[in-house]
Amino acid sequence: MKKPFIVLIAFILQSCLNIEKEFVIDKYHGRKMKDYHRHLEDLENTKVINLVKNQNLKTESILSKIPSKKRLINKLEIYDRKRSYVISKLFITANNRIFYLKRNSGENVSNLYYRKNLIDKEIKLFDLKDLDPQSNKEYQINYIKPNWDGSKVVVNLIKDEDEYSKMIILDVNTRKMLPHSIDHCKPNSVGGVQWLPNNNSFYYSYFPNASEKNKNSNLNSKAIVYRLDTNPENLNVVLSKEYNPDISIKPEDFPIVEITDTNAKYAVGVISGSSPYDDSYYIPIDQLYQNKTKWIPLFKKTHRIKDYIVHGENIFFLTANNAPNFKICKTSMDSKNFDDPEVLVPEKKEEIIKYFVVTKKGLFFTTVINGVRAKLYRLHDGRQIEILLPKPSADIKLYTHGNNVMIATKGWLSKTKRYLFNFETETLDEYNLFSDNNTDDFDDLVVEELTVPSHDGKEVPLSLIYKKGTKKDGNTPVLIRGYGAYGVPMVPNPYYPFLLYAREGGIYAVAHVRGGGEKGNAWYKGGHKATKPNTWKDFIACTEYLIDKKYTSKGKIAVWSGSAGGILIGRAITERPDLFAAAIIDRGILNTIRMEEGINGANSAKEFGTVNDSIEFKGLLEMDSYHHIKKNTHYPATFIRTGMNDTRVSPWQSIKFATRLQEANSSDHPILLKTEFDSGHGIQFSKNKEFNMIAEAISFALWQTSHPDYQPKEE
Repeated sequence: MKKPFIVLIAFILQSCLNIEKEFVIDKYHGRKMKDYHRHLEDLENTKVINLVKNQNLKTESILSKIPSKKRLINKLEIYDRKRSYVISKLFITANNRIFYLKRNSGENVSNLYYRKNLIDKEIKLFDLKDLDPQSNKEYQINYIKPNWDGSKVVVNLIKDEDEYSKMIILDVNTRKMLPHSIDHCKPNSVGGVQWLPNNNSFYYSYFPNASEKNKNSNLNSKAIVYRLDTNPENLNVVLSKEYNPDISIKPEDFPIVEITDTNAKYAVGVISGSSPYDDSYYIPIDQLYQNKTKWIPLFKKTHRIKDYIVHGENIFFLTANNAPNFKICKTSMDSKNFDDPEVLVPEKKEEIIKYFVVTKKGLFFTTVINGVRAKLYRLHDGRQIEILLPKPSADIKLYTHGNNVMIATKGWLSKTKRYLFNFETETLDEYNLFSDNNTDDFDDLVVEELTVPSHDGKEVPLSLIYKKGTKKDGNTPVLIRGYGAYGVPMVPNPYYPFLLYAREGGIYAVAHVRGGGEKGNAWYKGGHKATKPNTWKDFIACTEYLIDKKYTSKGKIAVWSGSAGGILIGRAITERPDLFAAAIIDRGILNTIRMEEGINGANSAKEFGTVNDSIEFKGLLEMDSYHHIKKNTHYPATFIRTGMNDTRVSPWQSIKFATRLQEANSSDHPILLKTEFDSGHGIQFSKNKEFNMIAEAISFALWQTSHPDYQPKEE
């Protein structure tokens, strides 16, 4: 346990804001830890806010002097105009009604569109301009969910990038909003919306303490079933810590309800959190209508079930239990035999099973090798057959609607292509939902997939994208990204700003480090809690490889990540500051031994550990970038961004880290902090803001890695 006591030392900060700086000594399991910047955790303190604003002014002044930033934004705008529109959040109902968000090239945000079927004309179902014409607030849609027959659709609205949001319900036929809206929710990140088979009720997660300023805002959420003709203020709770005392639910857990299809006989209640695996329960779906919810145990967290489908009385599931690369199994609602189930698709030696769907004509599943090379299979009549793709893909997702199976493929240089499986020819037919509005095939770029031995001999996948003809003479700037947490892989994606970096003459690199899911459950566990150092050591090994093989050299390397990836970047630059010229950290976890004092601390502790456990504390201290900053050290140029309304990673983590790094840095490299007072965790930005944020980060990286077009002129 920790026992804090405070010694106050008053002195004037470099910013001349006269904040009394206190150091706090915390005791953790007999070890004393000094924290000289604890006062910066008080974000209600006017002097702290003034310090942050002063940092913003300094940062803006420096970034404004970087030439070619506006040229980057112009290139992003030109590309945006070339592709005419951007499609996202696509949903297709069983009766083939199509819903999606669409942002035309001249627009700043996306609006909701609808088509009755593939060949019918497009209808703008909801325009954000009509929502609140008199307001100067900027609204965005970040989530949609139509009901099973496509007659109603839930639309989730965020205002000025607030984490918590408001849901409205649209009648598709009249294009009118129903009278009631629902607040205290964030379906884009927790639980989503699950329509019941009657098409007139749905589940969502309700947060009673919802507020970006409330430390308890994420605690004690409740699973609610809402009926369209009722007042949403009368909460119909079906699963919560308070409502279900017989179920072990912690305040930080997220109780959610899942319903797999319109013919579902059962609803599944999942006690979710930051872990990839959860405890679950079930009830006959009729009980949700009758307000009788006696939940029955289904599967446990220890069964390591990554995904599941309830199909009639059968349960199909993807599990890592005794199968680090995953296997697909089957059991029934009657037996619930998750310990010794029927194995349909055994674990593969070199491939990770990633997605699957179930149809009347067989089971379809995808695999991935090193997180970057995907395959598609069909299991039918006991035979497992690989389905050949029209061209290689790095990622394949599967969907069902009606009796059809949709396959969506993409890669580093190829945008999403959709196909329907033809059961007669057993081949893929193109499914052209939208006209091809972008002729850029990136034929000037090349992708190179490598594996790099880490400090302990493990082979780490490393993806490189660069211009054809790039010489390996050590002079090319590199931008390396990574993440390495929660078992989440870095999925290949043709995101143009990073491809633009390659077109500017750099090498865009992605290190698929441990802690992610690129190589299965063992890869995830290899960068989890006590093994977390493998995450940044893998990253360092990839960096050293690029130097050794003359792709680049010291002084030419910039690194970038955020959120849990802040641990990766923070510890990489504090362990090997000599390797990197620049670092960019967005809303990063940087002070892990204080993490539990933040808004999402209790949930984050499930992934990284708790200070209340002596062994886990040692792991947290090892991954704490703030406490690994050393005085009088040459640190790389560092650009740290955070959002004041972040409900996932407390903004004071970035503020404390930046302040301490500025004080300790003995080089002339700038340490910049930018705090956005009108944003949260950065889940979704408007186009203009996104382009500006990307341009300032890439221009900062190219400036610090000596790209000639990005060097400020001497005054």
